Amino acid sequence: MNLFVPPAPGTSGAWWPVDLGRPNSTGAQNDVRYAYFAWPRRLAIEENGKVTVYDTLDHQISGFSQQQSRGASLTFASQHGSVAVASLAVVSVGGVPQPASPPVQEEPVSTQSVAREADVFATIEKLAQLHAKGLLSDEECAAKKAELLSRL
Repeated sequence: MNLFVPPAPGTSGAWWPVDLGRPNSTGAQNDVRYAYFAWPRRLAIEENGKVTVYDTLDHQISGFSQQQSRGASLTFASQHGSVAVASLAVVSVGGVPQPASPPVQEEPVSTQSVAREADVFATIEKLAQLHAKGLLSDEECAAKKAELLSRL
C-alpha cells in the first residue's frame, strides 16, 4: 500500500521536531507516521511513539510502502527509484542528535543502474574481442573482466 498525502490545511498536531517546520507531505500506515521536509532534506518517522529523523540527501520523496511481514522494511519512492529508509543516515532519535555516519550504500533499482550493467557487459564483450585479436593476454583479460564484474 502506498499512502502519502499533503498535510491538512490549518491542522496542528505536529509530532515531528518543531525546528523542521511544516512538512511538504505527511502520511500514516500500520501505526507508522511519516513527515517529509523537502528543505531541509529531512524525513521524520514515528513508530511506537519514537520519532527518528533521517537525512534524505537529494531524494525527492513521492511515496512510501511497507512490507507486511515480521521485521518489515520501509521504503520510499524518489526520482532515483525505490529506496530503503534504512539506507539513510539517522540525524536524531527521540530528539537526541546522532553522530554522523555514512548511510548504508544501497543502490535503488533505476534506469541508471540498469544502464550501468549494460555498459559493463558491453565492455566485457569488447575485452573478449581484443583478447581474440591477441591484443590482450589471458591474464590481462581475466583481471579486467573480474574488475568489471565486481561493479555489478
